[in-house]
Amino acid sequence: MSQSIRLLPAVDARALDGTEYRLPNELGGERNLIAVAFQRNQQDDVDTWLGDFAALEDQHDGLITYEMPTISRRWAPVRGFIDGGMTAAIPDPKTRARTITAYTDVNRVRDSLGLPDTNQIAVIVCDRDGVVSWLARGARSDEAAAELRAALSG
Repeated sequence: MSQSIRLLPAVDARALDGTEYRLPNELGGERNLIAVAFQRNQQDDVDTWLGDFAALEDQHDGLITYEMPTISRRWAPVRGFIDGGMTAAIPDPKTRARTITAYTDVNRVRDSLGLPDTNQIAVIVCDRDGVVSWLARGARSDEAAAELRAALSG
């Protein structure tokens, strides 16, 4: 039985430091660990993973971590306001550079990743072609963190 391939679809995005990206091709790592959030109230769940992100990036050459708020394109006209609010809340320049907002078709991203809904964050590992090799949903758990470590080491 074949398993469907999950992909991070092609999207235009911009980091909070102003850098423009065409994802997934312009991601910086050979492998990229990304917390994809769909709703503002999901930031707390993203934050639960950030300690693991930093440690794993230090342990694995070629791994770069990102946060990717994925916002409906209907909000693009007020992108400056939304991104400005996020930028003001993030004092660390490295974190700003690794927070990439995508104003896009959220359902396309959800469907491409094989998610049933946008009620939880998705944490993914993907290559520059967007092929997802690991995915978990929701806040960090010890089990999910162990699975992530194993996936990156395998």
